Amino acid sequence: MFESLTVFAECVQTALFGCYDGGIWGIIGIVLDIMLIGVGAAAVIGIIISGIQYMTSSGDPGAMAKAKNRLVQVVIGILAFGLMWVFLQWLIPGGVL
Repeated sequence: MFESLTVFAECVQTALFGCYDGGIWGIIGIVLDIMLIGVGAAAVIGIIISGIQYMTSSGDPGAMAKAKNRLVQVVIGILAFGLMWVFLQWLIPGGVL
């Protein structure tokens, strides 16, 4: 009678994100994995654009300030995502992963 309930306790292996357990915590884990990839890619792109802006500023103080401002915003974004990750590790029983 209870054999059908054990399906949800097992882990389903997915190609991209590893183990999916079928529950809400599994869905949250997959969403966080996707966000982690997106934030990492956006941070790398932001740092590259900031570096290109800084190199091509040719000593113009306004352009240098824009490049530094972009870099500061990227770092703040990475820190904000890190704090969100730590909060979710604390909030979800057993952690996200």
